[in-house]
Amino acid sequence: MRDFHWLGKPRTYKKDHQMVSLEVDGHTCLPSGPLLLAVSDEYFCCDATLSIPKKDNFGGICIYHLDSCYAAVGLSSDALEVHTCISGFANRSCFGSSSEAEEAIWTIKRDAQGVAVGYRFAQDDEVRWVSNIHLPGCELSLSFGPYFTNAGDTKYTASMYALRYAKQEV
Repeated sequence: MRDFHWLGKPRTYKKDHQMVSLEVDGHTCLPSGPLLLAVSDEYFCCDATLSIPKKDNFGGICIYHLDSCYAAVGLSSDALEVHTCISGFANRSCFGSSSEAEEAIWTIKRDAQGVAVGYRFAQDDEVRWVSNIHLPGCELSLSFGPYFTNAGDTKYTASMYALRYAKQEV
């Protein structure tokens, strides 16, 4: 976690080399909500376990270039959301997706074809690939990491741990 830095730093958090936990304040959204980013200029595969928030709150993975250029995929207990923002034009799609799981293992894979983002639950063998992302300005390097949003008034606690990053050979 040493290589990850806050954009939209939460008021209350704990971060060490193995995990991060934070309180997500009400009325937070992308790209200003809690976003913990690392930068890579290589092909890689990265897994991270994130808590799954309750209804109307989301946690997932963001691929970030600028406040006006990012893409993100996240889960809540009852939905999957996909964000895209290119040149300041933002789109958010939300799909019903019920799960009793309290955590999801997110996977980011960057290779010559772009960046793929997916998730699986602990009992799953296969990743559920959700999005293939090609953002302008991210050809040489990109920022990536977990994001958390809260549409409600009441703050909640979120976490990320079990981060694994592996460089991929060309």
